[in-house]
Amino acid sequence: MSFITTILGTVALSFFGFKIVQFLLSLITHLRRLAYIRRHIPGPKPHWFYGNIRDPGFNEPGFVWEQEAVKKYRRLLAVWVGWKPMVMLNHPESIKELLSSTTIGKIGDEYKAFKEWTEGLGILEGAVWKRHRRLMTPSFHFQMLKRYVATINETADVLVNKLSKAADSGESVQLSKTMANFTSDVIFRCAFSYMSHCQERESRMLNVIDQLTSVLTYRMYTPLMLYDFVFRLSSKHKVWKDGIRYMHGIQEQIIKERRQKYAMEREPQEKVLDFLDTLLLSRDSDGEGLSDKEIRDEVNVFIFAGADTSSSALTWFFRVMAKHPEEQARVQEEIDRIFAGRDDDNVTFDDLNELTYTTQCLRESMRVYMNVPPFRVLREPLKVNGFTIPAGTEVMVNGYQIHHNPDVWGDDHMDFKPERFERANVEKRDPFAFVPFSAGQRNCIGQQFAMEVLRLTAARVFRRFSVSLVKDSLPIYKIVTKPETEILLKFHRR
Repeated sequence: MSFITTILGTVALSFFGFKIVQFLLSLITHLRRLAYIRRHIPGPKPHWFYGNIRDPGFNEPGFVWEQEAVKKYRRLLAVWVGWKPMVMLNHPESIKELLSSTTIGKIGDEYKAFKEWTEGLGILEGAVWKRHRRLMTPSFHFQMLKRYVATINETADVLVNKLSKAADSGESVQLSKTMANFTSDVIFRCAFSYMSHCQERESRMLNVIDQLTSVLTYRMYTPLMLYDFVFRLSSKHKVWKDGIRYMHGIQEQIIKERRQKYAMEREPQEKVLDFLDTLLLSRDSDGEGLSDKEIRDEVNVFIFAGADTSSSALTWFFRVMAKHPEEQARVQEEIDRIFAGRDDDNVTFDDLNELTYTTQCLRESMRVYMNVPPFRVLREPLKVNGFTIPAGTEVMVNGYQIHHNPDVWGDDHMDFKPERFERANVEKRDPFAFVPFSAGQRNCIGQQFAMEVLRLTAARVFRRFSVSLVKDSLPIYKIVTKPETEILLKFHRR
């Protein structure tokens, strides 16, 4: 017995000894990587404890810190959040290899915060990501995009009616809130034919999504909150769990009812209504489809990513149009030409391709204001402009700095100049110079749908109204770029 006890004790000591050695080797590797980044990767000098988070202007409204940083560091820079380094890539040549590869980087730690709400395409990797991407592609095929046009027009009818009332009364419109309600309404209808009526009255679903987004922002801005055991002790954990339970409950019921509907039909469904339909009907070559949980996760990605990014884009577009009346007039001239001789305000799919100058203005406003930075952790070293970023380092594709890099956009990068997106100028520019939807292998699968929403909305609004600025605001980063305080516009009937 004592012999067996001795053997077991020896095995246990060996196991724990191995784990200790493994931990120490990992710690040494980690510390050497930090020391290497500190010595060799350029960037503003960090405080020994806080890093750069207390640098003047860091994370403050207006993005002045980002503008000044890219003037000095035009390819990359290391920024320290406490003792954790993050390398920001801010030039097309710096991001090309990373975004073109599926092996160099893996999803960054920041995305762990999303997992309970959704484990959809945005945070999947490897073979699972490829499968989901393949099965989701029909949802954004051009034939499906044509079907979404009618739904977006119906939702825009509600928006135009609201703006008409504000125009008649002389009341200022809260731009960010109005666009958030509108794009959420669009996404709810296109995602799973859910009539939230969130443009006309308070919507519990929209309120829950706002709460979940606020919690996500809090977690991403508070590094300790990325550790689940710390987050569970915070006051926001109950809000998070209750919100997820509510969202999942509604979606699971809708998925169940839709599956039952298909099971009762004798013939296969031919008229696809929404995003959910395409997910339910998509199949692998062996006939296998997505599970209910996988479908629910992808619907949540569509809701979260689609509504927030579209709302941000429209907010800054209408704000910049209000500040540039000459460009606003040119947009209206283009829309009037397309609608000449027509009484119907509905925008057709073919109309969207005619909105050339409007699209240039939309893209330029996204360049100036939008910022949805992808995060990656390097699986292998990455060489950028003569510097080697070691494996294990977290990197950020800093879209805002890329869009304001003087080497790419000139010293007038803060000016609003839609001609930057004329065909001739686009063709001579690096395709990685403009990345509001990311780029490369993991670019946004819904970017054509997003542009459809933006162009159609611009046409519907400027067909009937002109806009003027009443109260402005600086941009801040809350997962997407939002105004620090509400922007107020007045809408005037034409």
